[in-house]
Amino acid sequence: MNSFEQYLPQIIKSLKATYGADFFNSLTLQLNQVIGADYTFIAKLDAQRNTSQTISLVSDGEILDNFEYSLHDTPCADVSGNAVCIHPENIAVLYPNDLLLIEMGIEGYIGTPLQDSAGCVTGIVVALYKHKIKNADFIASLFELFSGRISAEIEREEKQQQLTKLNATLEEKVKLRTAELSDSIENLLFTQDQLIEQEKMASLGGLVAGVAHEINTPLGVAVLSSSIIKETLLKLSADLEKNTLSKYELQHGLQKIKKIEQAMSQNLSKAATLVKNFKQVAVDSNSDDLATLDLIRWLPGLVASLKPTLNNQNINITTKLPNKKVSFVTCPAHLSQVISNIVSNCAMHAFDQCQETLIRQIQITLKTKSSGISLSISDNGMGITKDIQRHMFEPFYTTKRGKGGTGLGLSIVNNIVKGALNGELMVRSSAEQGTTFEILLPYR
Repeated sequence: MNSFEQYLPQIIKSLKATYGADFFNSLTLQLNQVIGADYTFIAKLDAQRNTSQTISLVSDGEILDNFEYSLHDTPCADVSGNAVCIHPENIAVLYPNDLLLIEMGIEGYIGTPLQDSAGCVTGIVVALYKHKIKNADFIASLFELFSGRISAEIEREEKQQQLTKLNATLEEKVKLRTAELSDSIENLLFTQDQLIEQEKMASLGGLVAGVAHEINTPLGVAVLSSSIIKETLLKLSADLEKNTLSKYELQHGLQKIKKIEQAMSQNLSKAATLVKNFKQVAVDSNSDDLATLDLIRWLPGLVASLKPTLNNQNINITTKLPNKKVSFVTCPAHLSQVISNIVSNCAMHAFDQCQETLIRQIQITLKTKSSGISLSISDNGMGITKDIQRHMFEPFYTTKRGKGGTGLGLSIVNNIVKGALNGELMVRSSAEQGTTFEILLPYR
């Protein structure tokens, strides 16, 4: 009998450090091999056009060219309506107007919907067989298990495209006044691509979307201010040409321009600071080399890059640092990944069953010791049960199966702390009292 334990490690291992097309192709190849389908594909839906566009298509262990097809009179139309569609046999008889199924000689069909974070169906994952399907329930369960991760990757790609489009538009509108900011955004996009390839930050899709939101607000104010200044200047120029410009109107117009210009400058400065903080964290996270860090300056920069994503979840993150410089030799990339993964884990699990009135908090505390440093990451959430604590560092163990959780986050953290960082990792938790992850790192 097929079992998840038999195939999950193999599939998840093949997905490590893959994103976008590489992720979809790798997962589709693995699923196709495990379920023995004649065709396996992942597709995005266009509800307005009632069409589906494959983003990864596999047959006989090979990646085929993607194609678009109409959902009319197809079983995929039922899946797009948020229904799991299982037909072990006679699919062509049930859908006689689906000429593509008939031409391909398809006998069995299994399809599972893909939902975005808002619960809307945005895609499907499908298996086609030229013979009767014998293990349909297992295949459907396997598809549902990975549907959350596939949906998250599709949504991450769309948010990244939105960010790129937004940056291009804003760069054109404020290019004369934001040369330095434009350079920073280009660097942000470059370092963002590097982070995606090397998987140096946890939940990158949410992080980029949060940064984009934070940058969009001050830039939106700046664009609006620029438009108001332009309109005011045009009006003053027109009145001047008509010889109808009074001293009062001139003074009023200049005061308005001065006030708007101040607001624009403040917001552009705020946006530039956000990009600078994110860029610094990205650069640090992109190097495996040892470096001497001033933790009093480095930690706030890392926290600033995590804040946008946490703000979207109404989680406040703070730091508690010594009142002196703390120089420490370590690997910034590994330390950044450890902290980011733990914070991401807290955000995902700590506040699931907490009261809405609870002020959600995460605090990072740095202490110096004679043998090294102590970094504590604490939350005030619901705590972790003893049973979960016994398994939480095991690979593939997760309480979010089917919701995008792979069970690798804390396992990776544990391996990095005890391996590359040569340190120790401890967990303290109690019901409704929150959880503390303490990292002990020795001096090198």
